[in-house]
This record gives sequence, structure tokens and C-alpha cells, in this order.
Amino acid sequence: MTNPADQPEPPPPPRSSRQRYRAFVENYRARRLDDLVDAPATPELPGDGGQEGPATPALRPRRREFLHDYLRWLRPHRAALGVVALFALLVAGLQLVEPLFMRFIVDRVLLDTTLDAAARLTRLHLAGVAFVV
Repeated sequence: MTNPADQPEPPPPPRSSRQRYRAFVENYRARRLDDLVDAPATPELPGDGGQEGPATPALRPRRREFLHDYLRWLRPHRAALGVVALFALLVAGLQLVEPLFMRFIVDRVLLDTTLDAAARLTRLHLAGVAFVV
């Protein structure tokens, strides 16, 4: 049995993203990634089959650290993220316009019996051009 004082001290945590990437690659090649993330097994409860779920209490602090690191890495890109969020809202709003055009076409053009064929076709073309625009 070895004395814990004889074991080498672990290196300090990497500070830059390049150092983190190199540490990740080194751990990946040495197949140590599962050892870094896995939590100790939970005691077996009746009916759960002894399987460890994704929300074990031991993983929650690590997930919080991962989320904190992720948000810290995204901080320099917050303007770009804001633009992406704005575009996402714009696209969602524009997708709501299509059903409005379809309702107009069905209710006011196709089902309107007071219009003759030429007037229906004109309204249909105008609705189509407005939709494309």
C-alpha cells in the first residue's frame, strides 16, 4: 500500500481555453473522462434496479460548475447571442403570419360566394403577393 504523501500533487487547473482543451485531449486519450464525471453509485432502492439516474445529488454541484464555466465562456459573445435571440423572435413572429394569410384566403376569397371568379382570382393573387413580400 502506498502512502498518500508519496503521490505527486495534481497540477493546477488550466486557466485558458487552450489549456483546458489540451487537458481535455490528454484526458480523452488516457480514457479518464468517465472517471472525472462519474459520481459514486447510489444505494439500491426497491424497484429502481440499482441504476444511477441523471439527477443524482453528487452530480448537481458538478453540473452547476459546468454551467458556470459555460456562461463564463459565452460572456464575450453576449452581443452576438442577443442578435441571435432577436432573430429567433423575428422568425417565430413571421411564422405566425402564414396562418393569418391562409385564414384570409380561405374565408374571404375561396368561401365568399358574393365574388365572381375574376374577383376571387384578383384577391388570391394580391394575397399571394402580400404573403411573398
